Amino acid sequence: MQREDTLPWYRQFWPWFIIALPASAVVAGLYTVWIAMQTSDSLVINSDDGVNVVTERNLAAERSATDAGVSAGVAINSDTGSIVVTLSSDKSLAASTSLTLQLLHPTLATRDAEAELLQGMPGQDGKPVWVGHFVSPPKGRYYVVLASGDAWRLSGEWSGESLIRMGAAADGGP
Repeated sequence: MQREDTLPWYRQFWPWFIIALPASAVVAGLYTVWIAMQTSDSLVINSDDGVNVVTERNLAAERSATDAGVSAGVAINSDTGSIVVTLSSDKSLAASTSLTLQLLHPTLATRDAEAELLQGMPGQDGKPVWVGHFVSPPKGRYYVVLASGDAWRLSGEWSGESLIRMGAAADGGP
């Protein structure tokens, strides 16, 4: 005698197991779409000029700094947020009363920090000094950009150390 299955299909294990596999892929896909909609791509430059124009402008400013032999020592106190920048140059720099120091987080634009630096008294060696302050001192690894408008620009990396050397004399110091 043969045994016949008397249970309906929806009370069986295997149909639900087979249905669960593609259903889980659909749920995971919808969750991925939700994550994509909730976050933005912070690596994209928000500029009306476009990425190529901004990149060319940055490269031209870095070339200007290299041609002028601009170097900087950037001292950041990670406890208080105070900033002291000492500049030196082979050629005379354009008289700028302020500089911009940006700390750019490698992945999260919300963690970026920017400080306007004002010219202070010359240092003991007679080199120009700019001072500023971060409202909340950043922690972690950042890309550093020191710029005087579009005239020149220096870039480097910061991982919490108290002194960063940037520019042509980065090995020997400003």
